[in-house]
Amino acid sequence: MTIHVLIACSMTKSSIPSEDLTWKDGMRIEEWNANWRDDGSEGLLAEELYTGRTTKNQLEVVSKHKGAIPYIISAGAGLIAVNEGIRIPSYDATFGKGGVSFSDWWRLPHGGISNINLNKTDKIVVFAPPSYVEAISLDPEIKNFLGQLITPKKNKLGKISKHSVDIHPRFKEVLKIGAVDLNTELIRIFLESGISGIEEINEKASRLKPPPVRRKVSDDELMILVSKHAEGKSKTELVRHLRDVLQVSASVERISAALNSVI
Repeated sequence: MTIHVLIACSMTKSSIPSEDLTWKDGMRIEEWNANWRDDGSEGLLAEELYTGRTTKNQLEVVSKHKGAIPYIISAGAGLIAVNEGIRIPSYDATFGKGGVSFSDWWRLPHGGISNINLNKTDKIVVFAPPSYVEAISLDPEIKNFLGQLITPKKNKLGKISKHSVDIHPRFKEVLKIGAVDLNTELIRIFLESGISGIEEINEKASRLKPPPVRRKVSDDELMILVSKHAEGKSKTELVRHLRDVLQVSASVERISAALNSVI
């Protein structure tokens, strides 16, 4: 069995794109594809071009797993099979106003989901941001892959996939990670332990104590509390005291602003 892991591209890249490969208002996909074909640069491998932390981390996770193949879901190129050594010119394009429409993604230079050659026992894993998931869900060929697709139940693909998985709302809390690292950890857990590994974390999340109910306060009230409790505490300690001890609902940014006002 081969596991085909689809990874979102990153906005940050190691080289500056040419003017022709910078998506402009009013640009049509035919013009974009022609510019891509005519680009004279040597291009870079995916692991060289994309410098975003999440993309690099996910490529590293997949590269360590025998039997897994990484693909880049690119808003400028289409679906890129990383292990084929495809060289990609730098580009600047996003989904929506800054690039191709979701429904046209599969028409980009490197095509869409049909690039994946599946055997009967293979799986496709998609733990990616909503815009990338939406683009894949609108690929006309997606209907042929739904029986082998692993993805969260609540996203657009999960609603049509035959093997979508639940992700507990407090999944991140068990792993002690932020939202930015959730998809990376889901990929890692699936590659190491399959769906049962994800279900194990779900079970732990379901047994967590109920989260604290914090009270909302106005900016004026927050300023009074900060003034009263700030002495002798670092900003981090003050945030923890207000939120964990006093059960105040306030973001770090609001607390910082109040602290700056009373200093």
